[in-house]
Amino acid sequence: MLRNREFRVYVITKGDILRFIAIEIVLGTMTYSIAMKLFHNVILASAGGWAGTEGIKRLVMLKGILVK
Repeated sequence: MLRNREFRVYVITKGDILRFIAIEIVLGTMTYSIAMKLFHNVILASAGGWAGTEGIKRLVMLKGILVK
């Protein structure tokens, strides 16, 4: 049996929730809408919305690294 029992506490702040809502939901909806207007296909629009959201998140991370 498991002898090493760990108790983990995850702290979720209000800022984390707001960042999730802003980036994932709002930005994802916007990129999906733009991709839907471009491709007129749900599958391609879904992929475009996902890629757009992930791309923007990566650019923000890259900007944070470069500014230091």
